[in-house]
Amino acid sequence: MDSSSFEENKKQGKGSKSCKKPTKQNGKKATARVSSTSHFVHCNDHTSREVALKKKRIEEIREKQQAAREQERHKHRTIESYCQDVLKRQEEFERKEEVLQELNLFPQLDDEGTRKAYYREFCKVVEYSDVILEVLDARDPLGCRCFQMEEAVLQAKGNKKLVLVLNKIDLVPKEVVEKWLDYLRNELPTVAFKASTQHQVKNLNRCSVPVEQAPESLLKSKSCFGAENLMRVLGNYCRQGEVRTHIRVGVVGLPNVGKSSLINSLKRSRACSVGAVPGVTKFMQEVYLDKFIRLLDAPGIVPGPNSEVGTILRNCIHVQKLADPVTPVETILQHCNLEEISNYYGVSGFQTTEQFLTAVAHRLGKKKKGGLYSQEQAAKAVLADWVSGKISFYIPPPPTHTLPTHLSAEIVKEMTEVFDIEDTEQANEDTMECLATGESDELLGDIDVLEMEIKRLHSPVMKIADAIENKTTIYQIDLGDHFT
Repeated sequence: MDSSSFEENKKQGKGSKSCKKPTKQNGKKATARVSSTSHFVHCNDHTSREVALKKKRIEEIREKQQAAREQERHKHRTIESYCQDVLKRQEEFERKEEVLQELNLFPQLDDEGTRKAYYREFCKVVEYSDVILEVLDARDPLGCRCFQMEEAVLQAKGNKKLVLVLNKIDLVPKEVVEKWLDYLRNELPTVAFKASTQHQVKNLNRCSVPVEQAPESLLKSKSCFGAENLMRVLGNYCRQGEVRTHIRVGVVGLPNVGKSSLINSLKRSRACSVGAVPGVTKFMQEVYLDKFIRLLDAPGIVPGPNSEVGTILRNCIHVQKLADPVTPVETILQHCNLEEISNYYGVSGFQTTEQFLTAVAHRLGKKKKGGLYSQEQAAKAVLADWVSGKISFYIPPPPTHTLPTHLSAEIVKEMTEVFDIEDTEQANEDTMECLATGESDELLGDIDVLEMEIKRLHSPVMKIADAIENKTTIYQIDLGDHFT
């Protein structure tokens, strides 16, 4: 090989990429980069396989344990036990189906899953509660009662106690409230109540004057009324019942009867959401009243046999969602004082429901396309006034009392003895003499009225402290040896 060819090959080798040396960076030799992606992928795949195998082994172990338990259980079972189990499951299924049909939760909620969810929430409240407070609207107490629910409470395990709370007594004349109290106390313990209508968040006012003593002006105020009497009833249960630590009190009833407002009034704060439309409460809520009493708020329920018009008039359906708001207004005109309604809306001379709604639409300026007055919008406005209590209406108690089929004389006697209702009624009768003078004390919780009404014995003592501003009221309720 000559020198010229050697020089040419040398130049070609010098310029070849395969022979290029690694360059130096900052005086150091450059290190070759090795990709580690494949190594990481391999590790991740190995870890995921281990997790999957571990889950599979756990599932296999659980299945084997379940099979072993089933096999052991079948060894001790006979044909008779199989038949009893089948009958028991069939009865339980039929009972649940019957209750779901009777307790038709909000009619506008036609979804079966939603109805069952609300029923489960109601069952939770009944199961966890020691005492059930059924809240009734004083304007129509019998129409607001759910006898299927009362029967479910009395048949539940744990010997549940049931108390009726007659709410919204400010919308009914006092003499009618007294008649309803006498009527309902023949069946179950009944407490008159008026929830606070204040819009503030804390320090809700509370009046300690009994129903029979309070004048009309006091009943029309925004203060809570009847809380002390209700607390006394619960205290009597704690004193005479087998209570060891604390009691849970469930609050149930139709939508918009004031369940959450009652809890807020007892708590003296906005512990539960409230509203003038049904369905505000959707799940069970637990509120700590004090360290001895816990309140459970439940979604509203509606008894199935009620007619659609009756359900609407009890505010169990949103007014704005009604397809026919005229028919309920016709029922209102049939049962209410027409003179009072005419004075309230400033209309007169109507003979039919259509004429009344046309006059109300003209008065309120409710029009539809074409300039015609809208009877539907006027009917919804009337129903809204009805729901808010602006239209005066109430039903007097029946002249004769008939005990419901789900109650017996033994149940009535037991409830009366447990809650010591005679003591509460006697205290109310002693204050009837103050009615003639019309004098009353609008208390804000800083005067202890229960101190003179509740028997004071030795310790231990349950203290129900209600802090209002910088003052605290302590109600001492004897619990015997039940609390340690």
